[in-house]
Amino acid sequence: MRRTLTTTLCALFFCVGVSAQDHTIIALSHSDFTAYEVDPTTGDILNQFTAADQPHEGVVSPDGRNLFVAIPLNHPSVVILDPQTFEEKGRIESPYFHRSPDIRPYGDQTITNTSALPHGVALNSDGTKLYIGVEWAEVPGLVVYDVTQGRVTNKIELLLEGGHFFAVDHRTDKLYYPHRDDDRVVVLDTTNDDILKIIDVEGGPVGVDFTPDGEAWIHSDYNGSVTVIDMEKDEVVQVIDTGGSGPGRIAVSPDGRYAASTRGETKDVAIIDVQRRAVVTRVSLGAGPGFPLFSPDSKKLYVMNSREADIVVIDMESMEEEARYPVGVDPFGGTLRHRVVGASR
Repeated sequence: MRRTLTTTLCALFFCVGVSAQDHTIIALSHSDFTAYEVDPTTGDILNQFTAADQPHEGVVSPDGRNLFVAIPLNHPSVVILDPQTFEEKGRIESPYFHRSPDIRPYGDQTITNTSALPHGVALNSDGTKLYIGVEWAEVPGLVVYDVTQGRVTNKIELLLEGGHFFAVDHRTDKLYYPHRDDDRVVVLDTTNDDILKIIDVEGGPVGVDFTPDGEAWIHSDYNGSVTVIDMEKDEVVQVIDTGGSGPGRIAVSPDGRYAASTRGETKDVAIIDVQRRAVVTRVSLGAGPGFPLFSPDSKKLYVMNSREADIVVIDMESMEEEARYPVGVDPFGGTLRHRVVGASR
């Protein structure tokens, strides 16, 4: 059953400043330059922040005090927000975020670009280091920001092309950085910023998430595959054909049962049984599916849906669409904010 309206009871529940939710959804909408905080049960927009340009990727610090949002174009920077209020606390700017002018395609247009495209963002396990990808730099790589000191301390030069999104496994503090134009995944030790390995992964790897038992699951845009990497050996152990096609991202449920791989051309999300490494079903979403996010209890899957301007909620028991929440203009990126049950807003 689809729900698009908030019930009167839930609306009153939030009016008194009490929430039964342990998390909220953060949706990053490109064309209206806005980051939204959304209640996962009602679809209410709880907070919003409008940036200088398109917000693309976001990450919340482990202590819940900071929300980092990457702004790749025109005003290349990373905005630091207070997750409680969505007010701007600061901004990360660096010469590493800029480059000499070049002309390149971007979406449906051709632009004269001077941005190094600070796009992907991820934190190490204790939240002391923020990594920022600079995909379009003359020498692509990762910029390192010391959260405690409040300053950029280093740039790790990787040379590879197409490094769009990455993530850190907080049990090992290893960062996995897919490069879809080079068909490789860089593995970085965030304790010392040493490159541990570069793994060949076919099909334009761009998305990554981790299973509880030590695997990295890599989504590839160009051939519809998901590649499973054993993180102890950092070797490919299996390639799964999702049956879908087109760009998207991947998420693994916290309980390790399922992975979700979104596909822009087939306009759906493939739900994969992690243990069997097989597609269980594909759920139609409409145009433009982006980031998938599992709820902390693994019972719900939220999918940013950019061309439909909404978030689709999928019930993981029935594996069917349960709700659809209008959000912004074209939400694609997203993350979750965890909070204390019963805490006042």
